[in-house]
Amino acid sequence: MKETEVKIKGLHARLTLVFILAATVILMVASLVILLEIHYHFTMFKLDAPEFRVIKPLAIHFERAVIGSILWTLLGVFILVCVISYFVARKLSKPLVQMKWAAEKMAKGDLDVRVKVQGNDELQELGQSLNQLAAQLQKQEIARENMTSDIAHELRTPLATLKSHMEAIEDGIFEATPERLHSFGEEIDRLILLVYDLEQLTTFEAPNFVLEKRKENLGEVLQQSMSTLRESYLQKGVALSFHEKMQIQLLIDKKRIMQVMINLLTNALKFTPASGRVDITIEIKERDAVITIKDTGIGISKEEISKVFERFYRTEKSRNRRFGGSGIGLTIAKQLTEAHGGSIWMESDPNEGTAVMVTLPLQ
Repeated sequence: MKETEVKIKGLHARLTLVFILAATVILMVASLVILLEIHYHFTMFKLDAPEFRVIKPLAIHFERAVIGSILWTLLGVFILVCVISYFVARKLSKPLVQMKWAAEKMAKGDLDVRVKVQGNDELQELGQSLNQLAAQLQKQEIARENMTSDIAHELRTPLATLKSHMEAIEDGIFEATPERLHSFGEEIDRLILLVYDLEQLTTFEAPNFVLEKRKENLGEVLQQSMSTLRESYLQKGVALSFHEKMQIQLLIDKKRIMQVMINLLTNALKFTPASGRVDITIEIKERDAVITIKDTGIGISKEEISKVFERFYRTEKSRNRRFGGSGIGLTIAKQLTEAHGGSIWMESDPNEGTAVMVTLPLQ
């Protein structure tokens, strides 16, 4: 704190000196010009006035009086400039040093630091921007730590399983049967899927990620998405239907919207038992096209709905591992939907099915 106070005083003194020097130069130049102009006009008056000798003492006295008034005014203005410079420099130096101190703290990893913001000028706006930057960096740091922890957790379980089984086979406790080798393959496939989804999510969150939008028929895009998963639905015995009330043309990235739909339909299939059904509808509400994917699956509690779009979130870890998946399919769906300027949310009740709504702007 003492170091900060020293820096404030140092900057205060430097700013005051700069302001005074700048004002002094301006005053000196202005005064010199005025004095030269006065002297010039008095000289011209001497030459032009025919009876100048009669009034010469009065003219000289008047010239001296004018010059003296200018010099005393210059001195008064100089003192006023010094006082004003002192207070203006103090007003500027304190927040600037605090912002510098906050920026240095942020650079060292202390993202809890904040700048006190007062007033409503550009300097205070700069302080607010610095506080917002610190808050955003703090949020990103928390997300990075959580993601690192989640990735470590997701990788640790299958790797530990593979390692323990391999050691058991080496020690002769287990035999390398086709069933066990198939189990190893499933764990490896899960790791590959996790890495692939992480690569995609990183791409979608990159600042240079750009959608390739074209005018597309939304119904046809949904039909193609359904065709990709039709066989999986038939094998499990889950009915998949699409109800299209009208033709809707949207400016979208077809490939990315299909990816959203496939992720949502895959998720619905995982948690819908055999003989269940998944229905897709599209409609227009205000200025959005709304896609609804409703299933008759096991549902989810209201307390957990707000978390299902987070990375690696699992309502039941054992259940999700049994069904497979990387745990970030819904995160990818949310990222791509919001990239289109839309939104996605879920409505559900345990044992009563789940409905996922996706909105996409009409323009």
